[in-house]
Amino acid sequence: MPLYRLVAATAARRPEAVALCRGSNHVTYVQLAEDAGRLAAWLSSLGLIPGDRLAVLLPNTVELVAVILATCRAELVLVPLAPDAPPARQAEILRQTGARGLVLAAEMAAAVPAEAREGLAVTICLGSPVAGTLAYDAYLDHPDATPPPRSGVPDPICLLVYTSGSTGRPKAVAHSQQRLARRVDAFIQALDITAEDSTLAVFQAWRPVVLVFQVLAMLRLGGTVVLADSPDPADFWRLYGEHRPGYGLVMPSYARKLFADPAAAQGDHSRLRFWLSGGDAPGPALYEAARRITGRPYCNLYGLTETGLAAVVRPGETDKPGCIGQPVGDVSLRLVDDAGRDVPEGSPGRLLVASANMMVGYFNDTMATHRAIGTGWYDTGDLLRRDAQGDYWYIGRGEDVIVRQAVQVAAALVADILAGHPAVAEAVVVGVADAEAGQVPVAFYRPTGPDPGGEALIAYLAQRVEAVSVPVACLAVMQWPVTPRDKTDRQKLRAMAVEHLGRVSRDG
Repeated sequence: MPLYRLVAATAARRPEAVALCRGSNHVTYVQLAEDAGRLAAWLSSLGLIPGDRLAVLLPNTVELVAVILATCRAELVLVPLAPDAPPARQAEILRQTGARGLVLAAEMAAAVPAEAREGLAVTICLGSPVAGTLAYDAYLDHPDATPPPRSGVPDPICLLVYTSGSTGRPKAVAHSQQRLARRVDAFIQALDITAEDSTLAVFQAWRPVVLVFQVLAMLRLGGTVVLADSPDPADFWRLYGEHRPGYGLVMPSYARKLFADPAAAQGDHSRLRFWLSGGDAPGPALYEAARRITGRPYCNLYGLTETGLAAVVRPGETDKPGCIGQPVGDVSLRLVDDAGRDVPEGSPGRLLVASANMMVGYFNDTMATHRAIGTGWYDTGDLLRRDAQGDYWYIGRGEDVIVRQAVQVAAALVADILAGHPAVAEAVVVGVADAEAGQVPVAFYRPTGPDPGGEALIAYLAQRVEAVSVPVACLAVMQWPVTPRDKTDRQKLRAMAVEHLGRVSRDG
C-alpha cells in the first residue's frame, strides 16, 4: 500500500478517531486526510512535480506529519533537516539533494543560510512570515484537495534520510513508499500492535524509527500519536500521565534520564505494555530499572537506517537482557567470518541482513549502493552471535573490536561484565592506539553511588576476563557524552582516553 493511502483508508474506518495530539491540538483522521490531500494539491500547484525533493525543517508538530503525508501524496521526496545541525550543514544537504523546495518554521529560519534558500523554487514558512517565503496556511485556501494523477511509478521514493556517519561520511539513504509500508506491517505483526496502543513520540517524526514504529504504525491502525514538544523528562512524564500510552520508544541514553526522574515511579503504567529500545546497547542496569520502576519489559530491537527493523525481542518471549531477539517479517540474517563463511552457533560473526524492504540505495551514489546491497545482503559491520534458541546477541561494531597483541577483544562484552559490578551503573569500553600492543582497551563507567575507583574495577575484571581483555584504565564519568542522534559518543570517549593515557605517560 502506498503511504498516502494509509491515512485515507484509516479515515474511512475511523473518521472521528484522534490521529495526532500535540498540546491542545487534536487532529482526527478525517481532518488529517483532508489536510494532507489539500497540502499535496497546493504543493503541486506551486510547480513541484513527482520526484522533486522537498526539504523540511519543522518542530515535532502535526504540521510536520501533514507535510510527510502530503509529500507522499504528491510523490515528492522528503528531505528532513535536523534542527540541531549547523547552517553550513543544512546548506550542504540542500545542495547535495538538489532540493527544489523547503518548508520551515519561522523560528528556525536562521538555521538555513539565506543564500541557500535563494536557489530554491519555493520556500514555505510556518508561523510569522519571513521575507521571500510563502505562508504555510495558504494551502487552506487552495480550491482543490485532489493532487494531479499519480506518475505511474510503481513504488516512488519518498524519503531521503542521512545516516549518522558512524562508518564514514554521512550518506543520504533513499526509502520508497511501499517498502516503508511493509516495514510498518512487519512491526505491527511482530509486536501485536493494536489501535488501542497509543504512543508518545518524543523525537522528530521523520526519524525512521519514530516514523515507522510510532507515527505510521498508529496511522495504519487508527491509534493516536502524541507528539511531545521536547524530550525534557518532566514533559515526557506529564504527557505520559495524561495519555497513558500502550508502548514507548526510548533510546538508552534518553531512557536513563527518564528512569532517573522521580516522576517515573509515580506514573500510571497500567496501560503500558512494553518499552522499545534501539540505537545503542542498553546495559543490564537499564533493563532492571525499567522493570523495577514501571513493571514492564524493556525490549531491545535491532535495525539500521539502511535495513529497517531486522530483529526484535517480543514482550514475554524471552528474558535475556542484552539480546536483540529474532528476525522479523521477511528478514534473513547471516553471521559470517572475515572470509564470508557462516560461523557456527555461539561464535561471533559479522551480521549480514537481507530483506525486500531494505533501502532503495544511496542517493546519487550508484557505486556505494552496489557495494552495500549489490549481493542482496547488507553488511552491517556489527558483530553478533546466535544462541541455541535462535536469539541474536549484539557484541559490538567491527571497529569496536579491539585488536591487542594480535588478539581480538570484544569491547561490548567487557563492558557488560564491568556493568555487572554492584557499584557500576553502566560501562563502555573503547580502543586506543598503542605503539607496542597495537591497541589497548580503556573502560569508562558511571558509578551507582560512591566511586569504587578504577584500580578496584580493573582487579574485578582481571578475575573475569582474559588478561588481554583487561583495560589499561577504568575512568569514571558522571554523564555519558552523546551524539546529536542521542547515542553514546564513542569518538569523544576515545579522545578522553587518549588524553588520560597521554597525561599518565607524561607524569610517568
